[in-house]
Amino acid sequence: MSLLGNLRNKAVEAFVKNNEMVKRFGDVQSISIDSDMGTADVAVLLHGEDRPIKFRGYYSFEDGDTGTDIVIRKITCEREWIDTALSMWVNGKNYRYTLPGLAGSIAKIVF
Repeated sequence: MSLLGNLRNKAVEAFVKNNEMVKRFGDVQSISIDSDMGTADVAVLLHGEDRPIKFRGYYSFEDGDTGTDIVIRKITCEREWIDTALSMWVNGKNYRYTLPGLAGSIAKIVF
């Protein structure tokens, strides 16, 4: 992987680990990013659970009004009931977050 590709993946990883919504529900245990497919596989130890649960996020980068945005298009989960809730809440909508500072600049260079 190229240096810029690695930096782009680090920007996605930092976004996931620092996202307040994720932190409300649990702690990120691992992240695997496929930047070619625009997916991030994330294992989260949800509060009250005894083992991590796997999620997959589908994302892209777009130019926003104040910098580079990461756009979350879909989230799935290995647990059927959570996957159903996510389908009702997330799917069909795009969630846009501006990447701060250096992460946004790097993403903009790469894309």
